[in-house]
Amino acid sequence: MEANHQRNDLGLVALTMLAQYHNISLNPEEIKHKFDLDGKGLSLTAWLLAAKSLALKAKHIKKEISRLHLVNLPALVWQDNGKHFLLVKVDTDNNRYLTYNLEQDAPQILSQDEFEACYQGQLILVTSRASVVGQLAKFDFTWFIPAVIKYRKIFLETLIVSIFLQIFALITPLFFQVVMDKVLVHRGFSTLNIITVALAIVIIFEIVLSGLRTYVFSHSTSRIDVELGAKLFRHLLSLPISYFENRRVGDTVARVRELDQIRNFLTGQALTSVLDLLFSFIFFAVMWYYSPKLTLVILGSLPCYILWSIFISPILRRRLDEKFARSADNQAFLVESVTAINMIKAMAVAPQMTDTWDKQLASYVSSSFRVTVLATIGQQGVQLIQKNRYGD
Repeated sequence: MEANHQRNDLGLVALTMLAQYHNISLNPEEIKHKFDLDGKGLSLTAWLLAAKSLALKAKHIKKEISRLHLVNLPALVWQDNGKHFLLVKVDTDNNRYLTYNLEQDAPQILSQDEFEACYQGQLILVTSRASVVGQLAKFDFTWFIPAVIKYRKIFLETLIVSIFLQIFALITPLFFQVVMDKVLVHRGFSTLNIITVALAIVIIFEIVLSGLRTYVFSHSTSRIDVELGAKLFRHLLSLPISYFENRRVGDTVARVRELDQIRNFLTGQALTSVLDLLFSFIFFAVMWYYSPKLTLVILGSLPCYILWSIFISPILRRRLDEKFARSADNQAFLVESVTAINMIKAMAVAPQMTDTWDKQLASYVSSSFRVTVLATIGQQGVQLIQKNRYGD
């Protein structure tokens, strides 16, 4: 009796099935007790609230039949007369629709005419908040970390070699100091010969170590590129078809191309920043040995650099995001235009496409110019702090 009563409320039946699809358990009687206050079945508002209580992200939209292939499925087709049903798949090639008849508890394949006769233009899109967060967490910045950790031994060796190169760079001015203080003043030419030979040996070691570091580093990053590229392609092919239906080809291509930028940051700028941070303590120790006052002046300027970075970084990030979005738009438009070149020529819409391209290109150039201007302002601000520091 309860099952028949539940079957009469097709909205509750649909909510139960969609919750099970997203691996969420629910008690239909509890949902009915909380949200079906008048006993006439779940209203649209009550249905959305019930879905939210189950950690489901539900959105009511109005969508034309010609654009149903772009939405994430399965979705609930909402009917004002209560005859709701599930839309499972859209076959655009054959103009057929795979639905699930909630009243008969059976799947149905409807033709274009049959679907148009029962479709009122209302859809409820449903996704699991937990699954969405899980997917985002699965494919974020940390997705690249395991590949770098796998070669941590090589990167550690590269870091050690870089430290030695920094030490060699520090030794060079010390040699010149000895020449100025000892050799020239006391005319110790024998000391000069020894220093010259030692400096030549240091330079040779520096060149050899620098070459070995570049070779090992390039070899390691090439292996990481292969591993990340293969992993990204497998991840791309494992995505559901709805992901590609809801996104332009150019957007996907633009994001795949960013893989190299992220890898360059992790294995380039990130390691360089760590190296600079570690070696800065050595530089400060040497500076303190020579002049504590000058060291305090340098340390006193660090808060100015930090404050300037805090001020300029958020603005620069927003403009970089805008630049990337404009670049992705151009990439998407170009790829899709070349793909559909036969249709463009057949429909004689090349002038309109050219006009759209010119506008998008101008927008990208404008956003790129704003990024350049802001980056220049940031660099000049740093130089201003440096000049004031030296002026003090």
